[in-house]
Amino acid sequence: MKKIVVSLFALIVLTAVVFSAPLGLGVKVGEPTGLYIRSYTSSTSFAGITAAWSFTHDSFTIQADFNGVSPNLFGDIDFSYGAGIHLGVKDDLNLGIRFPLGLNFAIPETPLITFLEIAPGFKVTPETNFDLSGGLGLFYTF
Repeated sequence: MKKIVVSLFALIVLTAVVFSAPLGLGVKVGEPTGLYIRSYTSSTSFAGITAAWSFTHDSFTIQADFNGVSPNLFGDIDFSYGAGIHLGVKDDLNLGIRFPLGLNFAIPETPLITFLEIAPGFKVTPETNFDLSGGLGLFYTF
């Protein structure tokens, strides 16, 4: 229970930080699947937070990333790249680093953005090993 409380506290702190900029709220389906929040810090960068369930690891997961954006790299599709952390809560607390790569498409004349992300990374606790996450997402920008 204490691990879940610590994880939720971390999520609240990270969310408070990103609320100071233009915000997107939506879902990400993949590994993990859940709530997705994106906050644009400039026209070429954003912070992303995923609070979700990992079906692979059977655990609650929080991912927090900072990403750069190469606008219109493939026509109307932006390319994003970044680095972040992974926090998983099951029996043990596990922590890792991740390096997300993504394609982002703003649906014309709507406040909706869809994205495809893949994020190789490494778990560092409780043991070190390779990790791969990602998914397809959709969010509404405010």
